[in-house]
Amino acid sequence: MSVVRASSKYQVAIPKAIRNKLHLKPGQKLTISEMDGVIVLTPIPPDPVDFLSGIFKGEPSMTEELVRERKADLKRE
Repeated sequence: MSVVRASSKYQVAIPKAIRNKLHLKPGQKLTISEMDGVIVLTPIPPDPVDFLSGIFKGEPSMTEELVRERKADLKRE
């Protein structure tokens, strides 16, 4: 665990080991929130669409499942 000190402007430096592990870049945006008394910083990817692209690769397609259900419904009608 690293210890940092808040400056007079309440700024803190993110330790190098954490910056490297999370691949943070200078100027990168982060969200900040509070959860049960804990400050949580979450990096925002530079391109969120690119970051999320392919996130469900290999998972069943909801569209295909809906088409199958619709075809089954039509057969029952």
